[in-house]
Amino acid sequence: MALPLQARTALVTGGGRGIGRATAVALAEAGASVAVLARSVQEVEQTVEELRATGNRAAGASGDVADAAALADALDRLTGELGTIDILVNNAGVSWPVGPTVGIDPEEFAQAVAINLVGPLRCIRHVLPGMLQAGWGRTVNVTTGAANPPGLPRAAAYSASKAGLNQLTLNLATELAGTGVAVTAVDPGPVDTAMQDYMRDQPADVIGDGVHQMFQRFHTESRLNHPTQPANLITALAAGDVTAEIVAVGSDRASALVDTAA
Repeated sequence: MALPLQARTALVTGGGRGIGRATAVALAEAGASVAVLARSVQEVEQTVEELRATGNRAAGASGDVADAAALADALDRLTGELGTIDILVNNAGVSWPVGPTVGIDPEEFAQAVAINLVGPLRCIRHVLPGMLQAGWGRTVNVTTGAANPPGLPRAAAYSASKAGLNQLTLNLATELAGTGVAVTAVDPGPVDTAMQDYMRDQPADVIGDGVHQMFQRFHTESRLNHPTQPANLITALAAGDVTAEIVAVGSDRASALVDTAA
């Protein structure tokens, strides 16, 4: 039986660990060739080796989505090896800088926006012409519940940049209606990743007592999602025809989409 994404090629940013790595594996299991992009050379190589060991076509490149020249070079190398990208998963992201906004370095804020919002736009601009020419494409952006009002206290850069990513998702989906190119976003909820480790390690006097206690409870009460949960939802969206939606892991909508794709 043909796999749902056979003959498709996917690009996963931040694909070296956590949600990105799990998504690369899930897309490969669905039949896709997978291009892995991340800053860590070692993590990229490990993920690509894992994908190739199962017989899948895979390629990797190290690169920072906030560095326009380096990103363009990495994407050119990946498409040169695997061909046109049909599925884009914008997963790379950061939760820093954190702390009271009055003390945040504007340059660090701008860097977070460059990674969380401008980086996905750069990737979209690189792959979108090929999707439009083919009349088929899927972009799935990884967002967060912190993008919803009032955001995550003392994480203004994270909240604001991801809110912008949500608007980019919905705006682009509307713009591309009828082209065969679908654009969605996934809110993965709290996931057992290095980002959670980072937030859990922040002192209460930096992120506030309430946020500090929340991240501690996620861990101590085993309330963290496994990376495969958002990975399965992302793969279902890549294989389906849903567009202009932001879907939260654990919601009835997410369950229905994953069940339909299974």
